Amino acid sequence: MFFARSVLAGIWKWMKLPAGGSLPGGAGSGLEGNSLLPKRSRLFTAVVVAATALLFVLPEAREAVQTVTASWLAFMPTHSDRRTLDKLAARAEKAKDAETLAFVALSPTGEPTHEAEQRAEGLVERTVALDPSYIWIYGAKDHRANYYPAQKEWVERLQAADPDNAVPILIEASAVAEQKLSESPGHQSDGDFRKLGDDPQWMALMARAYAAPKYDSYLAKHIRVMRDVWDRDPSLPPDIFLMGLWSHGIPDLRLMRLYAEIELDRAKKALAAGDANQAETLAQGVAAYGARMMGSSETAIEDLIGVAISRMADKEFAEIYTAEGKVEEARRAAAHMNELEQSARHRFARDEEGRTERARTFQRQAALVQGFVILGGFALLCALVGILSLELWPSKKKVAQTGLWRRVMCFASDWAPMTLLVASGAFLFCFLPFQKVLTDFRASSFQPTDEMRISDAMWSLVSVPEHVLGTDAAVAFWSFVTITLSALAVAIVAWGVYRTRRAQTKPA
Repeated sequence: MFFARSVLAGIWKWMKLPAGGSLPGGAGSGLEGNSLLPKRSRLFTAVVVAATALLFVLPEAREAVQTVTASWLAFMPTHSDRRTLDKLAARAEKAKDAETLAFVALSPTGEPTHEAEQRAEGLVERTVALDPSYIWIYGAKDHRANYYPAQKEWVERLQAADPDNAVPILIEASAVAEQKLSESPGHQSDGDFRKLGDDPQWMALMARAYAAPKYDSYLAKHIRVMRDVWDRDPSLPPDIFLMGLWSHGIPDLRLMRLYAEIELDRAKKALAAGDANQAETLAQGVAAYGARMMGSSETAIEDLIGVAISRMADKEFAEIYTAEGKVEEARRAAAHMNELEQSARHRFARDEEGRTERARTFQRQAALVQGFVILGGFALLCALVGILSLELWPSKKKVAQTGLWRRVMCFASDWAPMTLLVASGAFLFCFLPFQKVLTDFRASSFQPTDEMRISDAMWSLVSVPEHVLGTDAAVAFWSFVTITLSALAVAIVAWGVYRTRRAQTKPA
């Protein structure tokens, strides 16, 4: 007991000395008066470092670190993310948890290999087998790059399960168009796209899609799955969630507008041939589809396409009614077209103005976040170099050690830990707006503006280094910083151990 107290008392006295200081009778004892030492004690430094460590124990701090480090790689999936998804999938299959399995199935891994594609397809199939109500993931999975022939059966099942929805039919039409366009050498021109109007299979599919009574691209269901899983497991890396959101599959919007143009061209020809009723029927089909898109679209771009299609139909109505001498009907059609245009302009101008201002605000905050990350990393490096150099290589010469290098190391030992604590606190404080965006997104019911807000916030973290260095250079820069800090820390410790052992083995 007495020995333990003596040891603790010795440790306490040692802790109250500055880095590089030693107790009487120890290595370098009696030299403190002749050797320059830091002003702060080891105890003070330990308390500061412990306070910094406690900051990062908080769940919010872990999320902040995960988000910012993921932004350095532009939120691309990493090997660690893939291992996390594999563990989630294994746990979900064991627990027969279809929702979590759907989450994993809809999360891209970034692996462009055949084995990865087969694994993803297997996850989708097992999800639907566990719970057939998740059949909608056949349509939400980003499948345009490898639709035929492996996933053709998916869309057939989805069409059977959701026959009133235009989206499964549009997915098949997009796949047919992609297959047809791939037969044209080089870059596809407008003429190549227009030739789709001569393809009976594609035209039949688009006619069915335009006649379908609803439009649902399943994004709201996808978001609900991601929110539920993230709510149950808040420690999931945000980049897994974000890449799942950004990779949600929707039909090719260009083809929707192309079919509207083709149908309205047919209406013009029918009107020129004197068949106003046929022209009106064709225009009505286009107008009804545009209205459905405007009423049920879950993304801003889908809504915008719906507005454009509706305006095209209104313009054709105005021409048809003018040709028939229906002045009042033509006036109403033109007025509705102008109303849609003005409404869309005002709404999207307002949204764009608000989004631009929001993006600027996020970019300013992101610059502070990334700046404090750099400051904290630099302070950590200085603290490691300063403290380890003083502790591992204490002065053994009975001469005044006041050289520039030692003064710099003492300054680093005194102030770098405090700088690290302040930078860490400032980093977490500046990250609070991004934290709120993530929290609100998980908690609120889905709105199209939610996706834009979280995208603006997260991409601002990427855009700060990108604006300075460019995309590829930014990734390389952050990778270089991380690797350099880690390598220097390991090198300092290894070199200190080597020097200590060499000093011990050197003959007196």
